[in-house]
Order: sequence, then C-alpha cells, then structure tokens
Amino acid sequence: MKILNVTSESTEEDIGLFDGLIDTTEKALTLLKEQKSAGNIKWCKSAMKSFNGMIKLVKEVDQYQRKRTIPLTWKGHTNSTRYLQ
Repeated sequence: MKILNVTSESTEEDIGLFDGLIDTTEKALTLLKEQKSAGNIKWCKSAMKSFNGMIKLVKEVDQYQRKRTIPLTWKGHTNSTRYLQ
C-alpha cells in the first residue's frame, strides 16, 4: 500500500486524530464480535446504517488501489498531431 505523505512533519494533534480513529474502530470491532457471538442479528441490521459511510470509504480505497491505468499513446502526450493529406 502506497501512502502519500503530504507534509513531512506530523503534529501531536494529527497523531491524536489517527489514534482516536483507531481506538474507535477497534471498539466497534469488539462490539461487532460480541453481538455476532450473541447472535443478535436485529442489532446488526440496525447498526448497518451507521457503518454505511465506513463501508463506502473502504470500497473506494480498495477500488483505487486495484485501479489499472492504460498508458497514454503518443497522441496523448503531444499537442502537435500530424494529419496526412
């Protein structure tokens, strides 16, 4: 996985944002596992509404990482296209 580092310096606030998101995600995962073991499908169906944003984010990142691009042809690299007469 490639990570784009926009700034070379991370502040403590930036690191705190990541730590907060990681902590919240780990708690959510623990809660999901507990409810799965309890067989609480009704809770799971109602919780899906809350996870739709995260599901969409993960799908978009996964799709972006698997994206394959076709290299440009010569025509795509130049503005001076020749036409035969």
